[in-house]
Amino acid sequence: MKIVHVVECFAGGVFSFLSNLTNELDKEEYIVIYGINRDNTPSDFREKFPPNTKFIPWKNASRSLNPLKDIKALWELYIILKRIDGIDIIHLHSSKAGFLGRIVSFLLGKSKKTIYTPHAISFLRLDVSPKKRKIFIAMEKFASFFGGKIVACSQSEKEAIEEQGIKNVTFINNGIKPLQIEKKVNTSDKITIISVGRLSIQKNPKLFNDIALEFIDNLNIQFIWCGDGELKSELTSPNIKCTGWIERKELENYLASADIYLSTSLWEGLPLSVLEAMSIGLPVVLSDCVGNKDLVEDNGFLYSKKNEACNILKDLIKNNKKIIFYSDKSKKIFLRKFELKLMQKQYYFLYKNNKRKIDID
Repeated sequence: MKIVHVVECFAGGVFSFLSNLTNELDKEEYIVIYGINRDNTPSDFREKFPPNTKFIPWKNASRSLNPLKDIKALWELYIILKRIDGIDIIHLHSSKAGFLGRIVSFLLGKSKKTIYTPHAISFLRLDVSPKKRKIFIAMEKFASFFGGKIVACSQSEKEAIEEQGIKNVTFINNGIKPLQIEKKVNTSDKITIISVGRLSIQKNPKLFNDIALEFIDNLNIQFIWCGDGELKSELTSPNIKCTGWIERKELENYLASADIYLSTSLWEGLPLSVLEAMSIGLPVVLSDCVGNKDLVEDNGFLYSKKNEACNILKDLIKNNKKIIFYSDKSKKIFLRKFELKLMQKQYYFLYKNNKRKIDID
């Protein structure tokens, strides 16, 4: 199959998702049309994809709403896709590509070949005003009239989309390869609570800091944030270690040495960082938001307020047997529902089934 991926946000979790998926389905022919205006796109991005991948820069694509530039981006995408022969699937990633890409696919008569994965759909954002969220909802509804199948990356994201009256939505859980490192056995009295991600409003580092402050008098409790970003200054509690962006192997070592994974996110699609923590057997204490809520069964807890999170952590810290119990459950749930091969099989079936329907038509 010739599969064209269209992505404005060629960085972070979306980049990892796309790299993982294409490498698992490495027998297909890929063209990646990618935005060039993201500072954290890996410089060696070509090496992260199968050798048979062709890359086309999407120069006018940008995250922010800019009518003039968005029209230029739409026209540029139209020209690029029109020149590609024999397309079997067009897979759009994130909201900007999803909006412009569905319009372009419709204009080219390729709506039936189009799939859109939002990766935390835009109207879930809490870093914008209610008025702007209403605009995002209206844009998603408008774009849905141009066809294409929406594939959310978690059941709760699917439900959030359907709540807005948008139809033709399914979901395929995000998946990753399990980390190839064993969780280290903690034989000390010290407890390490870890989080991973960009220090942005979405990840809510202020709440992470506020929770850490509640444990400031307990010298056996350490908090670690692996990542960097514009809100690094909000991590002021002296019991927090912020590593900044670090090499992959070092990150895995931090996760393997930790005892509990804490997420303070305001919204998610289905967070890959939590999946990594689960894959090595970390109990999870996650904010009750879209995406996070799909990851908690009997492997940890959801919370809505700071005090709830603190009480959960205090209870776990007092009872090492609970940590061991939830640790084992995390690993089992990951292997049952979120392993990369499961995601790969479902997307391959979706691609093939979609192509088969078009061939029959």
